[in-house]
Amino acid sequence: MVECPFSCVVWDLDGTLLERGRLTPVDGVEAVLAAWSGAGVEMAVATSATTALARRVVNDLGWSGWFGHVAGTAPGVIGKDEVLVEALLGLGRVLPEGAVGAAMIGDAPTDVAAARRHGLTAVGVTWSGTPADVLGGADLIWSRPPS
Repeated sequence: MVECPFSCVVWDLDGTLLERGRLTPVDGVEAVLAAWSGAGVEMAVATSATTALARRVVNDLGWSGWFGHVAGTAPGVIGKDEVLVEALLGLGRVLPEGAVGAAMIGDAPTDVAAARRHGLTAVGVTWSGTPADVLGGADLIWSRPPS
């Protein structure tokens, strides 16, 4: 298993941790989560789904122990920028200092843009079918979960 190059990782849910539009984990992602969590990497989820739904999905998959916080949309928390900030706050990371050593991993241009705006390393993933050129501005492009 490849060591995590970051001290903190915020993951998108649909299309990144889960196959797009399904409740099925992306092949290989559970091994990454287990390894990085075991290595002490702080992890959170930042999703456009509601917080309640995201927490239920993470819990039902047995992933709750891997994530220090699960943030989704809620009253007053709308859009990837706000959800990303909420996820970091849930880990005790306040911006701008909280961005040091942190990355946002996602499959959408909004994930990349939010990461860049807040000073995180932007990791765009193509394993859900998003073309790399759509993720312009990403610091890194991953075609599959690290192994």
